[in-house]
Amino acid sequence: MEKRSTTADEYRKLYYTKSWKQLRVKILTRDSYRCQKCKTALSDGRSNPNSAVVHHKTPHKGNLELFYDPGNLEAVCWKCHSGALQSEEVLGYSTEIGLDGWPTDENHPRFSST
Repeated sequence: MEKRSTTADEYRKLYYTKSWKQLRVKILTRDSYRCQKCKTALSDGRSNPNSAVVHHKTPHKGNLELFYDPGNLEAVCWKCHSGALQSEEVLGYSTEIGLDGWPTDENHPRFSST
């Protein structure tokens, strides 16, 4: 199992604050409790692929301005968040493939010159 850095452990505490919990509800309401990626209706709880997650579009890494910026937040389902979004964050590019069969992200390694 992956161990988070000490720094990451510190900013994980932000998710338990009253300010975050209020902002989370505001973002879910703004986004009509719909995943902004696959458009599925979001549900409560954590054990469901459609469970609501409020995702930081740009990783905040403890930056409070980014953490609490509504423009940096979007409602997504657990399935999308745990799959494509976290993969993109780790890899540095989207693995989404367009209708033409090519990656949609210009940062995808397929487009790098060797």
